[in-house]
Amino acid sequence: MNLEKLIKPKSIAVVGVSDKPGFGSGAAKGALGSRNADRAYFVHPKREELFGKKCYPSISDLPEVVDCVVLCTPAKTVNALVEEAGRCGVGAAVVFASGFSEEGTDEGKQMEEELKEIARRHDICVLGPNCFGMLNNVDKVNMWGGHTFWDLDDDSHGIAIIAQSGFISAEILNTDFFNVSYAISSGNGNIVTLEDFMEFVIEDESVSVVAIYLEGVRDAERFVSSLKRAAEIRKPVIILKSGRSVRGAISAASHTGSMAGSNKSYMSIFEKYGVIVADTLEEFMCLAQAVSVLNGTFATKKEYAVISFSGGESTLSADIAEEMGVELAEISEETKQEMKKYIPDFAQAKNPLDATTSLFRDDEKTIGLLKALNDDPAVGAITVGTNIKKDFDDTTASLCGAIAKAKARGVEKPVLAIPSLEGYRYRESRKILEDAGVPLMSSMGTSFQALRKLAKFAEYDYRERTLASAVPGAHGEKTVALSEFDSKAEMKANGVPVPAQAIARTEEELTEAVKAMKYPLVMKINSSEILHKTDAGGVKLNIMSEEEALAARKEIYANVAKSMPKASTDGILVQEMAPSGVEIIIGVTNDKQFGPMLLVGLGGVFVEVFKDAALYPAPLNKTEALAMLKELKSFKMLTGYRGSKPCDIEALTDMMVNIADYAYKHKDEVKEMDLNPVFVYPEGEGVCAVDALIVKYTD
Repeated sequence: MNLEKLIKPKSIAVVGVSDKPGFGSGAAKGALGSRNADRAYFVHPKREELFGKKCYPSISDLPEVVDCVVLCTPAKTVNALVEEAGRCGVGAAVVFASGFSEEGTDEGKQMEEELKEIARRHDICVLGPNCFGMLNNVDKVNMWGGHTFWDLDDDSHGIAIIAQSGFISAEILNTDFFNVSYAISSGNGNIVTLEDFMEFVIEDESVSVVAIYLEGVRDAERFVSSLKRAAEIRKPVIILKSGRSVRGAISAASHTGSMAGSNKSYMSIFEKYGVIVADTLEEFMCLAQAVSVLNGTFATKKEYAVISFSGGESTLSADIAEEMGVELAEISEETKQEMKKYIPDFAQAKNPLDATTSLFRDDEKTIGLLKALNDDPAVGAITVGTNIKKDFDDTTASLCGAIAKAKARGVEKPVLAIPSLEGYRYRESRKILEDAGVPLMSSMGTSFQALRKLAKFAEYDYRERTLASAVPGAHGEKTVALSEFDSKAEMKANGVPVPAQAIARTEEELTEAVKAMKYPLVMKINSSEILHKTDAGGVKLNIMSEEEALAARKEIYANVAKSMPKASTDGILVQEMAPSGVEIIIGVTNDKQFGPMLLVGLGGVFVEVFKDAALYPAPLNKTEALAMLKELKSFKMLTGYRGSKPCDIEALTDMMVNIADYAYKHKDEVKEMDLNPVFVYPEGEGVCAVDALIVKYTD
């Protein structure tokens, strides 16, 4: 699908123009302000002119075949108008009207299906329906239907906003401090999809950061492929994902009809492909603008130096940094001595620094201070407390100017201006900073949260990741659980260590089996229908002789016959009891959109108690496996805790990689897996999967 005529139209027609407040008026005024205004036409069957511009009675009556029609008419008129546009050879359409599939009615769904068929038949790119339109600030084309403060004379480019909510995109465009290249309200997104827009803007050279308000995806494979491409060309993607809660997911589904998906799966996909995840709209905007202004200048270290101009601001900075997980640099004694040249005698050279208000209006001292911190190897980036006023202010302008001069004089590390609270962004003061590559952040709390995420993104290297996608294909709806014996046998065949085991269906087979094994043994009922064997009385531990084994066999059968008389069984599983170790769970869940996800966490009886687990898409490598382990609160138990020996993390990460590879290769077969517990032994002694369950799809 070629989106050029939709995103970069050389000529447009606004259909249903009006002088009354609404889409008809907003789109008409936007067209008049566009660079292609001389090839922007108005269509209205009952008007001769609007805002001094001639109106044509229909699309067919236009003096040329336009690239794109912008439809400001009610839903029931849309399909006929798109059909007319298609017959005329128009290549794109923007449809503002609601009343289609998002309503959930049979009539609305049918209307949208008809619209899709018309678009397919005439090869028309349709944005919407149920959208606010699009703003192209690169080519200066305004097809936005709502109110906006955006000035097309502003050449501040960089951010491509794609929003699955008209309200969210409208609120962003009602600010005036965003470096917008494109703003796209995707609406229902069933014709030209979110994934289509992502592919376009990621490759567009005028876009330095992609900012997405996301409710759900239509095509998981193309979505992941787009994230992979962005990672490979180092183009930052910032996503505000809604539907993170159960109630939020229900709301997202009812709003757009998108599959909200598993939030944990989304977050693990974002982790793999280096997406910067925002938690709030304020943080989303703060991150997008900051990344745009930084324009690729990211810190090489994650530790920050913080400059404030009051004791209260300095103390709050220290508190918030610790709470948000922002690491402050340990500056050297040499740096402290240099800093003392620029601060009053009563001020202490430290990080965070209270430089005091005496530095206001003293450019050279401010510049010297910034250069001192810039030259310290421990510092990755510098923040400066900067409170922009409502309008022009000499003190603020002086501080902004000093920061800009410091950048011009060789402060190469990123510098970020942080106000005490979200307030004003007086354009002239803000532009002094941004023209020097210094972003004006949001309030302190939001900014420090953003600092942590910027530091994490700066460390991301796609070459350390396994970027292969495991998006599943078609599979059956029914499932079958493999027995523990079969599950472990399949794992062993794929390089996963398991205890020696055998199936005994008779007393004679049991006698032969125990002769080949080392005591102590464990015996379990072998059944694909009894998943919780202990609850059914189907497990006996610490078997030390053949006689005990025969007695245990009888007791297991008796217990199962009593507790689950209808369950089918297939003999007794006999296995060597593995020595105890640190108990870990390794599992796989097959997300319906993104495929198999590897889970690792504290195992055994602690799984449900502590819920300490990490999730990551398959496949993965050892670096990614180790990063998963380090996410766990219980990671200390693996590194040696209170005198215990460090565990064999090397063997554990090998096992995680093997299991993820198995899940990746069988992504259309395996529904879920559970290896619990996995015993992890001291360094050099390996790991062992004591229990296993594999559930597969079946036709």
